[in-house]
Amino acid sequence: MKSHQGTQNEFELLKRNHEVPVFVSETENSAVHLAFCNLMRDIDWVCGCKLVRAKEMDQSSIVIGTITDNEPLLAYLQDKGVSLKKLMLEDGLYRWEAFLQEVIDGVLYIIGTDRRGTIFGIYDLCEAMGVSPWYYWADVPVKTCDVFCLPLDLSKADWPAVQYRGIFLNDEEELDDWTKIHTQDGTIGPDAYQSIFELLLRLKANFIWPAMHVNYFNENPENGALAERMGIVVGTSHCDMLLRSNQNEWEPWLAAKGYDDISYDYSIEGRNREILQEYWRESVEKNKNYEVCYTVGMRGIHDSGFHTQSIDEDNSMSKEERAKAKSSLLGKVIQDQKQILKDVIGESKENASLRTFIPYKEVLELYDRGLDLPEGVTLIWANDNFGHMRRYPNEKERQRSGGNGLYYHNSYWAAPGTAMSYLFINSIPLAHTGNELKKSYESGIRKLWILNVGGLKPLEQDMEFFLRSGWEAGKEEGMTKNASKFVESWINANFSGNHGSEAAEIY
Repeated sequence: MKSHQGTQNEFELLKRNHEVPVFVSETENSAVHLAFCNLMRDIDWVCGCKLVRAKEMDQSSIVIGTITDNEPLLAYLQDKGVSLKKLMLEDGLYRWEAFLQEVIDGVLYIIGTDRRGTIFGIYDLCEAMGVSPWYYWADVPVKTCDVFCLPLDLSKADWPAVQYRGIFLNDEEELDDWTKIHTQDGTIGPDAYQSIFELLLRLKANFIWPAMHVNYFNENPENGALAERMGIVVGTSHCDMLLRSNQNEWEPWLAAKGYDDISYDYSIEGRNREILQEYWRESVEKNKNYEVCYTVGMRGIHDSGFHTQSIDEDNSMSKEERAKAKSSLLGKVIQDQKQILKDVIGESKENASLRTFIPYKEVLELYDRGLDLPEGVTLIWANDNFGHMRRYPNEKERQRSGGNGLYYHNSYWAAPGTAMSYLFINSIPLAHTGNELKKSYESGIRKLWILNVGGLKPLEQDMEFFLRSGWEAGKEEGMTKNASKFVESWINANFSGNHGSEAAEIY
């Protein structure tokens, strides 16, 4: 246990067995309230303090709030001289997911520009106090103290470089085996997702492609509701359109509907195509009130090619004509999906929503043939599964309003017998990953970064490096700028003994 008295340039924010009055408005988003509850627990862990809810801001040692659409808070902060301009862009608008931690007259202000900005400000304090983001998933002990002090001149503003940063739970059977023992629902469901979502937020991430092999996210309505309550954006991968998870969802959906002789093939017009549209439409209906990401396009039922029976069996076509027809059909799929979104959530919300298209494997060839892709859709570029980005956006693609993203692997399952899989130990050096991410950011890939982490463990270090890189990219300073320094810092933060430097040299 460490303990020290505040110096002349510090003030004691927390002191063992003392109460700390804190103000959080009742009107704050549920995600902020959940993070605040974790802050209360963390502070108790660190030094046995108890946070007490204050009714008025003037009665508080800590003020937590989100300034968006909150005029009373905004006016109060301006009156107190809080440096809100640090959260602004040059045009006067507030930055995405930005937070400010500032000490004024013995009060700590944790202010966010939106709900996740506030959450990141809360969890940033938790980490500074000694609670690792990995306290649950890697059993990292909390670093306790009798007194926790902050500088009297603390004024820290921070925000992400990449707008959406997250993970893909893929080939997640090992994680599912763990949940059968350690969760009430016995699968990767709400019990597991609550801790996974919290981990993401503590790492200042905001996005997930959920588990797809062991079950499907829509199966339990509480999954989506939980993500919304906690502030996590849910999307789906390159083969799962409009928040469906085909491997485990398509056949049960057909059976429940009583539909026979239906193929996951948009080239078959009439009833077959109409039922596919119904399948997608119902998914949008289920998720229309949530902050989500809609993947558009089409591949096979799972990780297989774009199945187009009517084109493939048309002997009147040449090979080139078939390729053109497939590209045209894919464009038709996307336009119809756009119409579904417009019909269900409305045109303005559809235009403002996060929509992604992933030109993966054979879909890239169809895209390169001049695919008609809506301007607002984000292009997600994949690496080659072994740490090298396949391609960067050209000048025209960089100008798209939807922007560009990347899909990267720190876990990969290759075809059996190829000896190219790396499911549990990432074989790509952090320095290499850092260089690829740096080039990607400089090439305009700044909308969404997502990392395939397999079943989550044991990729703790790799996952944190990737997510923090998405936060720090393009900035002059940051813990991910040097892979060796990152490892040193990460080891010392999560293990005792101060062996970070030695471990970093080995890594």
